[in-house]
Amino acid sequence: MTKSNSTSESFFPSSYPDFVYNFSYGANMFPNVLTGRRKIHPIESIPGVLEGWQLTFDLRGIPALEPCFGNIKENPDAEVHGILHKMTGKQFKYLLTTEGGSGVNPNGYIPNKVNVHAYDGRIIEAYTLVVRRASPSIASHHVLPSARYMGLLRNGATHHKIHPLYIEYLQSLPSFERSKPTMILVIFEILLLIILSSPIWIPVVLYYVCTNQKVQARAYFFSLIMVNSWRIYRFFGANRVFQPYYSAPFPLGSTNFKENTETFRTQVQIDEQTLPDTVTDILPESNTSSAISQTTIQRKNS
Repeated sequence: MTKSNSTSESFFPSSYPDFVYNFSYGANMFPNVLTGRRKIHPIESIPGVLEGWQLTFDLRGIPALEPCFGNIKENPDAEVHGILHKMTGKQFKYLLTTEGGSGVNPNGYIPNKVNVHAYDGRIIEAYTLVVRRASPSIASHHVLPSARYMGLLRNGATHHKIHPLYIEYLQSLPSFERSKPTMILVIFEILLLIILSSPIWIPVVLYYVCTNQKVQARAYFFSLIMVNSWRIYRFFGANRVFQPYYSAPFPLGSTNFKENTETFRTQVQIDEQTLPDTVTDILPESNTSSAISQTTIQRKNS
């Protein structure tokens, strides 16, 4: 148990600063998800660019329903645009519990510190969520994100006025439309799976609940459902339902935000250097009074 806790601690810090920035590149870009569904009201939300990373879709979901979700992986030739949400540390910790893995499962989203170039010129240290252990089910079955999920990304990017080129990139990524018969079949399969596996998951969930580990209970339950759903999916060989997996990177420097940011910061430094020094450049009070008196005398004489 101690070993497990230490491993979890290395992935998920026990505490966060009073205020943190979360760099969102997926559904949390859209206010209807972050504020509407998760009830998190950011203090500030600004677009930004994360360089050296690529957008992918390899977090496992429910096959044929929501088969995969967004992720990012390191790629020196790519960049990801998203939204920097400033929130309290408590809000960010709650956000983790609502994501894949519930903030306790290393196979789900893990907070990762990154430096993001904000559109307003700042370089902001932020936490972003990364899946470090991509699901082999995703890789072997080449699944696509649903059109519903991709719509959240596109709407969020449009809402926050992310660069038009990146919005075009999101629009170019393929997705699949869920059919009602398939959805009904998958829901029936999930219900059947819950009933048949109840002797396994009920004791475990009860243990977590009784030991005040509700987040772990939720993570275990959903992980059990998803893993076994994919097992059934593989057993029946239904990978023909999906098109080939596709996630082309957005090329680094496509919008020149690093160059623009560095130019902005250089200009700020120049402005700071040329501002009048309050000690040497401003006349002392006595000199100022003398100058005013001389001006008054000249006006009277004229």
